[in-house]
Amino acid sequence: MKTRDNGADEDLLRKNVAEFEKYIITSALKRTGGNGREAAKQLGTTQRVLMYRIQKYGIDLNAFRMTSRKKPTNKENKE
Repeated sequence: MKTRDNGADEDLLRKNVAEFEKYIITSALKRTGGNGREAAKQLGTTQRVLMYRIQKYGIDLNAFRMTSRKKPTNKENKE
């Protein structure tokens, strides 16, 4: 039988596990520039499971993707 304290402890544990899981996912996404396949590989899981967790925690995958890739101009290519 659950007591009030045990229920609160379980809720706190779930919250802490979720926060830690979100932290390691976002860390992996930062390291990989938002590459879900590579992040999943680093975390030892599948891309499908990682994408489920990204959706579950409301992580914006695009925020980690490198969008500032500058294309070289003809002038830069000649140098």
